[in-house]
Amino acid sequence: MENRVRIQKIIIENLKNVAYGEIRFACNTYENIFEEKSDILGLYGQNGSGKTTLIFALDVLRRLTEGKRLWKDVDKYIRLGTSEARIIYEFSVVMQFEKKFYVKYEVVLKKRIKEIDLMSDESTHSSETTVFVEKEKLSYKKVDGSKGNRFVGIIDYDYNCEAVFEPDMRYKEFICKDKLLIDELRYNKEVSYKEGSSFIFTLGRINKIRDRQGFDEEIVLIMDAIQMFGIAKLFVLSNVQASIVNANIVLPMTFRFWQEEQRSFKIITTQIKLTDETLIPQEIYELIVGRFEVIDKVISKLIPNMSLHIANRGNKIGENEKSYVIVEIVSVRDGKNISVRYESDGIKKLVYILYSLIEMYNDDSVTVAIDELDSGVFEYLLGEILCVLQESAKGQLIFTSHNLRPLEVLNKKNVMFSTINANNRYIRFKNVKGTNNLRDLYYQHILLGGQEEGVYEPTSQSEIRRAFRNAGSDLNG
Repeated sequence: MENRVRIQKIIIENLKNVAYGEIRFACNTYENIFEEKSDILGLYGQNGSGKTTLIFALDVLRRLTEGKRLWKDVDKYIRLGTSEARIIYEFSVVMQFEKKFYVKYEVVLKKRIKEIDLMSDESTHSSETTVFVEKEKLSYKKVDGSKGNRFVGIIDYDYNCEAVFEPDMRYKEFICKDKLLIDELRYNKEVSYKEGSSFIFTLGRINKIRDRQGFDEEIVLIMDAIQMFGIAKLFVLSNVQASIVNANIVLPMTFRFWQEEQRSFKIITTQIKLTDETLIPQEIYELIVGRFEVIDKVISKLIPNMSLHIANRGNKIGENEKSYVIVEIVSVRDGKNISVRYESDGIKKLVYILYSLIEMYNDDSVTVAIDELDSGVFEYLLGEILCVLQESAKGQLIFTSHNLRPLEVLNKKNVMFSTINANNRYIRFKNVKGTNNLRDLYYQHILLGGQEEGVYEPTSQSEIRRAFRNAGSDLNG
């Protein structure tokens, strides 16, 4: 069987406007956290109250497990007045023969000041701020019903520590007195620092560990499971991507394909241009067409009398004599083709998110995170989609939204709220009865309070009215 990995909890410290926030996913509230059922979490709250921060934290996990360097502007995401941010991810992992584990991955991102030559014409500033991975810790414990099982360290990495990583026992198992490997590890440590990438998950380190005689095979499998989850099973659809869809520029799409011979997933990321011709390499053209046929099976049921396909606009020889197919995404209504660029933002949003939702529906190890799921989607249709996913899907969906329709259709366990307290940013409502309408209850707590934390920073209609009037006076001045 494939490994089954699911996020159980995330703790965020000093990231954007979250001083401290703890997210327990619905699956973590079950008596059996390994229960095979859909796991949905909708996050609601006032603008600027930490909803997008959760999506960003998941994108950081994806980026680090892929072994890629962090984005250049990550320092802007570390909370003002602090120099580092900490994120703790907790996972349930089920392996072959139903071996079960609970895994923690902790990462500390720290600002680093890089000096710039004041005499250089390239900069007018004396320094620039970047971020590096200062600490990483991966640990696990077995979940087999035995009492006393506790967390065991796999790799505990601290850039400031003289030792490349701890525990010492694990380090010795890995290097096996190989001096060349010791030098390579120290080199990799510096590369990780300079690039702002993960030390644990970069440079094929897991493959090297797998080849070491005597290294605990169970640990290798756990590391491999977490990395493959980040690479092939975690889909993060951020507002940055959605904005270029709404701007009618491109549709960024990521598809995965199971390769039976290699027993692994092939990941293809492509950008379908909405304003110009898109060139798809000939060797992956049929694969891309097949994935859009999958999307069409669902979108044709969401939007009556509409279907979707990839139109072949001819061939082109590119650089290095490489063969490409010129493509365009086309919607079909009443037998007439319409370029998807002329469809509404809601239609383009559905095309953009549907593939990942199809994967989540059918694979219990897929996690999909979508910022502002409701943007452009008719609220009744949004509720219908969430009802189906809650009742029948296998995987995990995390989303933020301003539309309150999902509060009427989701179980109370599947909803959390951001608060006005930066030190306790995320809560579930307490004392919610089965007969309560969570949407009405949310409005009630906005107006009257009643929970352990406030969920809305009060605003005044009279002050807003006065501000508009004063601003108008300034315009005429």
